[in-house]
Amino acid sequence: MLLDTFKLSPLRNIPKSPYWITAQARLLFHRIQEKSTLQHYLKEAEKVISIQQTLSSLLDNELLIELEKFKHLSKLDKLSGNREEVLRLLACLREISKRVLGMEPFTVQLLSVLAMYDGYLVQLAPGEGKTLTIGILGVMMGWSRHPCHIITANDYLAERDAKELQPLYKHCGVTVSNVLQSMSQDEKQEAYQANVVYTTAKQLLADYLTDQIQFNGPLDPISLTVKSLQMKQAGQLLMRGVHTAIVDEADNILIDEAITPMIISGKDQNEVLHQAIIAAKQLADLLSTPEHYQLDQVHRDVTLTKAGEILIADQVERLPSVWRGKAWREDLLKQAILAKDYFLIDQHYVVIEDEVVIVDEGTGRPMPGRSWSYGLHQAVEARAGVTLTHPNKTLARMSFQNFFKCYTRLTGASGTLQTIDYELFFNYRTLTLRVPSRLTSQLAIHPFQIYSDKEIKIRRLIDKVKALRSLEIPVLIGTRKIDDSELLAESFQQEGIPYQLLNAKKLAQEAEIVKHAGEPSRVTIATNMAGRGTDIKLTDEIKRNGGLRVLMFEPHESARVDWQLFGRAGRQGNPGEVFPFVAWDDQLLIRNIPKILLLCCRWISRSQGESKLATLLIRFAQYQAQKKAFSLRKFMNESTAKHQKRMSFTRED
Repeated sequence: MLLDTFKLSPLRNIPKSPYWITAQARLLFHRIQEKSTLQHYLKEAEKVISIQQTLSSLLDNELLIELEKFKHLSKLDKLSGNREEVLRLLACLREISKRVLGMEPFTVQLLSVLAMYDGYLVQLAPGEGKTLTIGILGVMMGWSRHPCHIITANDYLAERDAKELQPLYKHCGVTVSNVLQSMSQDEKQEAYQANVVYTTAKQLLADYLTDQIQFNGPLDPISLTVKSLQMKQAGQLLMRGVHTAIVDEADNILIDEAITPMIISGKDQNEVLHQAIIAAKQLADLLSTPEHYQLDQVHRDVTLTKAGEILIADQVERLPSVWRGKAWREDLLKQAILAKDYFLIDQHYVVIEDEVVIVDEGTGRPMPGRSWSYGLHQAVEARAGVTLTHPNKTLARMSFQNFFKCYTRLTGASGTLQTIDYELFFNYRTLTLRVPSRLTSQLAIHPFQIYSDKEIKIRRLIDKVKALRSLEIPVLIGTRKIDDSELLAESFQQEGIPYQLLNAKKLAQEAEIVKHAGEPSRVTIATNMAGRGTDIKLTDEIKRNGGLRVLMFEPHESARVDWQLFGRAGRQGNPGEVFPFVAWDDQLLIRNIPKILLLCCRWISRSQGESKLATLLIRFAQYQAQKKAFSLRKFMNESTAKHQKRMSFTRED
């Protein structure tokens, strides 16, 4: 029966947003208490290590007997209420990890496990071992009767982490699997039966919505009970439900990707729409801003002026008759304008084999099989000059934000949770705990080096790369956009500098490129993806020469993304250096600094090179950008379906 499959995982009601004053007061109290909270967890972690010393003399079968006791308590939901047993369990897992994996969790990892077990999101420095930390927590959660989902940034990490930690899970009697986009429905169904499942947020929500369609209604215990009592069959569900989520790279998944709804859809043949899209593209080319329309970059919306409305009305005969009504034609033209002015090739999408493939702006990764809906995807296709696909008919939809709010237990970790603790609490009622680094950081971050324009910035960056290569030092160059990575590659080619290029168009070579990125004189150009989740291995000689050098071509709208790039160097106490570059015509400054202020600062800071004023200005611009981003996420979460559809992506059945 369906109820037997799903009954173990009741959905939590989606909480309403708190009042601003309530959220601020709770966060203020947490920040005041954070230091003492960390001290409390540190003492518990040290106690775990002390207990482990008494367990180290036990034979393997004796340790397994200990585990059986904890497993029994967990299945009865009696483990979390007994703190002493939790600490002893963690001590057992530390000893087993040492024996089975050859890895003994450090104090900061034990501290993080305990904090996540209690529901905190933890900020753990890059290279401190989030994979093992989350794996140990996965064992503790996997013993319960409830589904435990570990969410990773991409399929590669989901497969890698499940495989690397499989010996630990197996030794502890926990089944583990991973669910990938390439799997068949039968393979996914089997994988979801495991105690612990590694997968991506997109895959998880897509399968959840697929089950909702299959069930023909909401997936909750009451509906399942009613359906079962009525003896109605709705097909076989893929998942066992949702209960516990452990999110790796929590900032990216819970914040950066939170506003985009997931939509499950089927193809809807519509030749008339194709004709309208082509005509709308031609009409959009007749319009100009600000005379005919205003583009809202924050809310990604278009407002037509009176002159624009008149021009469209005069040209209405170009459109098929069904699209000539005022509301219909203006909505169609707004999509065409967004495709012309907002959605840019090699930034928001790439063209591969006559197909528009959306690019995840947070990671730089392509998302094949996804498409914008409500005619927007077809408008982008027309602008890109590829064959138009048919639009999609929405069968089910849900935002990532609301999906993760449904989990009874939500926790996770990231190296970059700074500046978003308010938004995390506002949306998910989770508090953030900043765990201090195990080793003193040797990463040197230089002030921003500012130049008058992009062309000069490229020349100075090339000079820097040549100087570092002459010392046989490896260099990683991070860019925001695909076209910038390719522009740098072309410039390096002209200068005779050997390089490796990693972007959404070269995803297949990612593992191999990252594997060699730390070799002497190696130059790697990468978009935001930059092999996130993998270590760049360095030789002892490179470490003696100061480690990996990271050159940031352009600051991102979020300082957190800057730090994700910076964190590629100086991992695990190794040396490293970061050289951030910026030009006065970079998009971050143009979009977020008033023109008068920007001109004044440019006049004051007439010299080129390192500039503390530039650093302050960039931080202010990023602050402004993040205020807009938070506003956008709130707007998208609360706005009408019409606005949500314009920015949504779909996954085909």
